[in-house]
Amino acid sequence: MNPSFSQNKNNDSEASTEQPSDIRLRIVCPENIGFTALIIISDWNIPKNLNWDKIKDDAIGIDLGTTRCCCAVSRSKCVIETVALDNLPSFVGYDEENVKCGQIVVDRINNYSRSTVFDVKRIIGRKFSDITVDPSWTFSLKSDNYDNPMIETTNHCGNLITLSPSQVSASLLKHIKTKSEEFQGKKLKNVVVTVPAVFTDRQCQETIDAAVNAGWESVTLLPEPVAAAFSYFFDREIPNSSTLLLFDLGGGALDVCIFKIIDDKIKILSNSGDCHIGGRDFDNVLFEYFSEKLENEFNINNIDKKKYKLLSKCQEIKESLSAVNDYSFDVSDFDTTKDSFIKITREKFEHLSHDLMEKIKTIINTALNDKDIQPNEINSILLVGGGSRMPMIENLLSNIFPNVKHQIEINPDEAVAKGAAYFSCYLISNQVMKDEIQQDLEDKEILDESPSEFRDKNVFLKDIKQGPDEVASNRTMESTIVIFPHGLIEGETTLIGNHWLLGFRGCLK
Repeated sequence: MNPSFSQNKNNDSEASTEQPSDIRLRIVCPENIGFTALIIISDWNIPKNLNWDKIKDDAIGIDLGTTRCCCAVSRSKCVIETVALDNLPSFVGYDEENVKCGQIVVDRINNYSRSTVFDVKRIIGRKFSDITVDPSWTFSLKSDNYDNPMIETTNHCGNLITLSPSQVSASLLKHIKTKSEEFQGKKLKNVVVTVPAVFTDRQCQETIDAAVNAGWESVTLLPEPVAAAFSYFFDREIPNSSTLLLFDLGGGALDVCIFKIIDDKIKILSNSGDCHIGGRDFDNVLFEYFSEKLENEFNINNIDKKKYKLLSKCQEIKESLSAVNDYSFDVSDFDTTKDSFIKITREKFEHLSHDLMEKIKTIINTALNDKDIQPNEINSILLVGGGSRMPMIENLLSNIFPNVKHQIEINPDEAVAKGAAYFSCYLISNQVMKDEIQQDLEDKEILDESPSEFRDKNVFLKDIKQGPDEVASNRTMESTIVIFPHGLIEGETTLIGNHWLLGFRGCLK
């Protein structure tokens, strides 16, 4: 049975062009269905003037990255610290009975490559038919009967096991939960997890599923560009009406977000990005280059057995070429009988990366053109993510935005996690955590708040328990997306008749 949607309002349908007073959305669901309604607004308060006495040490934000994860927590008044995870590599190993995560998996990958899974953020929530298999992957990917990707790897007994991407992400999030609780000396229930701004609903939902399966009781997703902006602006003075471009090049995704600062609020003007452009892709450019060199010039054909060793070396070369002009690749690392080197210059690396840089340029222009913004209207550029350290990125941005100041954190890899932790503080400080919203629903209270109150809360997320009818109401908002048990609708008013159906998604419980 599908849920039925109905709209109750004070006036007849012909009056729908007027500003609604108390527009109510009524959802009627069968008893065996639960759903989440998610309302997203383009205005975000910068978390300031927080009630730190209430926050204590309960706030936590996680940057669940493609190549590395970072976690930040509240420690004392106005202090956010990163948990000592050493920028946890997003690697999961199944070579022992107890699943391992992080650097220990990377250190053992040469011997246990067939039991190692990584890059899961590039797989989660996507269709198998949409995924291009990365040549550096040491695991296999197959499709189930519904075109969902399933990961095949080997367990500690040497048997082939099949895992969903969400299961692998859950292992990472569980590991982070354990380490952060050890760091804080207490149990943690609520978490803010960041995702690329271009993540689809399906990718977001599977990320939430992973966090819940990892033991988190309340999960809030936050777009990575917004989290990074929070980190930059939490303790900085920002000129009012400034227009800024945030460039976030992480390990596996690129987000370009243009926003305006108005009265300590971030108003998102446009956003563009690609979940298939990140630092990993620049590694792969070098991987293909050196693979071909080793095979054609040195007759080394067994690269598959050492593919991750080569990938690690390529990552090292990429990072080195951000500081020096050339690097010598030691061939003997891959064949002890070959005493030779392959020299690569920064100029050669940039030439090999030309296609990637053109894609990045297109994404920047898309963000500008989406709202007809001229490059000279940008007042400042914020650089986030390890990929933003590459000189070719700085040169590209300087060419597009001459005379615009570039700002980069001392540790750009930590900016997103810290911003997520600040937002977690904000949620606690303003008493809008999920358990309190749930209590409102259990008490059958109808939520009826003014537009400013909704904007102050930025994200309004509520879970409707299984049962016959629940009623949620709101007033006029700028943009609304509502996820139902079997459908997703979107529109720019609260009038359901003015919304359109985006797709369907089951949510049987």
